[in-house]
Amino acid sequence: MYGYGHHAHHPVFGIILLVLFLALLVLAIFALVRFWRTRTGLTSPTQAGTQQGQAVDPALTELRIRYARGEITSDEYLQRASYLGYQGPPGTSPGGQPPEAPPPLAET
Repeated sequence: MYGYGHHAHHPVFGIILLVLFLALLVLAIFALVRFWRTRTGLTSPTQAGTQQGQAVDPALTELRIRYARGEITSDEYLQRASYLGYQGPPGTSPGGQPPEAPPPLAET
C-alpha cells in the first residue's frame, strides 16, 4: 500500500542478475571444457605420423607437397629442406639418392 515490503517493486533487477549469473556460468563451463580438451600443452597442430608434442612445420609441409607434385627435383627438395633445418636420412645429400617419399598429409 505504501510501497514498502517484498512486493513493492517489479523484479527487474532480480531477473537481470539471474540472467547475468546464468551467462557467466555457461561461459565458465565453456572455458573449462575448452581448457580440458587442449590441456595436452600443444599450441600448434600435429600431423599424423609425428611424435606426440612435435609441431608441424608448415614450410616443410608445403615443400613436401611441391616435391610430391613434381614441381621441384630431389636436389632442390634436399637443399631447401636443409635450409629449414630438416636433416635428411643418412647418405642423402644434394646430388645423391632421392629422398624417401614424404609421409601422407593428415586429413582435416
